Amino acid sequence: MEKIKWGIIGPGTIANNFADGLTSSYSGQLVGIASKSKDRRKSFGDKYDVHEDFRFETYDDIINSEHIEAIYISTPHPLHAEWTIKAAGKGKHVLCEKPGAVSYKEGKKVIDSVDAAGVFYMEGFMYRCHPQILKLIELIKSKTIGDIISIESSFGFDMGKTIPDHRLFNKDLAGGGILDVGLYPISFSRLVAGTASGDKFLEPEFLNADAKIGDTGVDEIAHANIKFKNGIEAKVSTAIRESMTNNAIIRGTDGSIELPDPWMPGRDGGPYHAKIIISKNNEEEIIDVKGPEHLFFFEAELASQSIAKEKVQAPHPAMSWDDTLGNLKALDQWRDKVNYKLPQDE
Repeated sequence: MEKIKWGIIGPGTIANNFADGLTSSYSGQLVGIASKSKDRRKSFGDKYDVHEDFRFETYDDIINSEHIEAIYISTPHPLHAEWTIKAAGKGKHVLCEKPGAVSYKEGKKVIDSVDAAGVFYMEGFMYRCHPQILKLIELIKSKTIGDIISIESSFGFDMGKTIPDHRLFNKDLAGGGILDVGLYPISFSRLVAGTASGDKFLEPEFLNADAKIGDTGVDEIAHANIKFKNGIEAKVSTAIRESMTNNAIIRGTDGSIELPDPWMPGRDGGPYHAKIIISKNNEEEIIDVKGPEHLFFFEAELASQSIAKEKVQAPHPAMSWDDTLGNLKALDQWRDKVNYKLPQDE
């Protein structure tokens, strides 16, 4: 089988991870990159052996290239929707880093566009493609800890100080914790609550939320308590100015399950090693989920395989179009609760 030819728009830090994952993919290969930075085109291009002819100076050039079938987008957040829509319009398949858009309204335009173009599209939540999540779903479905009662998860880090010219503190670049890493605990909670009811995901009702809005107008620390229609409650936390536990704990009628590292199970890329800790009857069982693959191999391979099979969406528990839209709607509600408005909300 001939490999799917990928191009990367915005070859920054996260794109390195995706490129590393593609390196060992059976179904995809990195062919081209696009960056306005000459230095980045050279350093990234040299690192991944990208031919000089496919180191594009503009994003338009890469989506117009007939040699590239799929585009991975890892630009700043507000450019995600714009370039997904443009790439799809050129018949390119798209894997876009999260968030797929900065609001539900913008996300709906994205989904309508990829649907009309008939191309593959997936929002890049790498953790959803990882074997750890498949194992967790299996444990929930088999009622290993009984009926699920609550979920608590966090993803937060401390930048040390407010840095006004950094994208995370820039309102015009959709900075702040909620849209950068808060979307992980939201997507996780929706997945777990849905799995407990035999659904792929459920949409939350926000009970309350609070946030510390910093000097630059973005949420620096944010929390929310939410409830699902099946009675499951969840607490989600995020930050760019506070180090958090960055774990997930699911409590049930017969015990609990903890994922100590749900989002990046093996920070050095690979081989990966994740632990799932089951506590019940005053005993603890540790399930090791490990393998030789790079963390991003699973996402790169899943997207490439789906494209090769002429699918327009990836299989569950990767992000489907409806899942992406549901997540964006929940993020809108969280931002609304803490009064964090973006220019795109107008």
